Order: sequence, then structure tokens, then C-alpha cells
Amino acid sequence: RYGYSAHMEKVNRAQAFASQGKTEDYMLAKKHFEINPSHPVMKELLQRVKSSGGNPDKETIDTMNLIYNVALLDSGFIIDDPSEISGTMQKILRSELGIDRNAEIEEVEVEEESEKDEVVDQEIPDDAGEEVTASEDEKKDDL
Repeated sequence: RYGYSAHMEKVNRAQAFASQGKTEDYMLAKKHFEINPSHPVMKELLQRVKSSGGNPDKETIDTMNLIYNVALLDSGFIIDDPSEISGTMQKILRSELGIDRNAEIEEVEVEEESEKDEVVDQEIPDDAGEEVTASEDEKKDDL
């Protein structure tokens, strides 16, 4: 009701003299987060919080943060730290697939090959059915 809409907040952030990365609190839209207590996801989250004695585990907290960030995106707001939401999403996907949430990604070594050497040595068929080397074909392009 009071404050800027999601679109107006984007416009203010895009202003030429806006401070880099920092937006004044009064310029941010007032956000209202409504929860449907009958939704199965909310019921499950409430059950998890109650069963943990009010101290939910990391997975439950990640799920709640993801719900909040998705609601912001759905409403047209900008996420301040997109890497946070993508990291949380990756952890939840790993958990769903039965992979350790904190498993490290293995780096794959890739050999670098010279593409130019491969193209020069490769024979390319001509339109007339004759085979010419790439270097001869390049000479035709230069003419």
C-alpha cells in the first residue's frame, strides 16, 4: 500500500546517480509476504519447525529462504544476491536426488587443441565434387 512498486524500485535502481549497489531504505518497496497456512508445503515446514523444538535444521531454513526469494521473483522484485538463491537451489536439488548437499564439484581437465591446425589438414569437398584442402578453399575466398 505504501512504498514503491516492484517496477518503480527497478526504475530507481537504474537511475544514473543512484549509489552503486546501495539503495536507501526509504526507496525500497514495502514488501508484504502472505502465507497460506493450509498449503501442504507450509504445513510440512511448520511440522519440521515444531519437531525440532523451534530450532530448524539447515535444509528447512534453506527451503524457507527459497520460498521467500521465489515470491520476490514472482512479484517482480530484484534479488539482491542471485548466487544465494542458485546455491540454495543446487543444494535442494542435490538433496532431492539423494546426493550429499555439500558435495564438491569435481573439476574436469580439458586438453586444448589447435582448431586451426585441424581445419588446414582436413579435406573439404568442393561444390563440383572435387576434394580440396582447406588452405585452397581459403584462397578461393580471398579472390
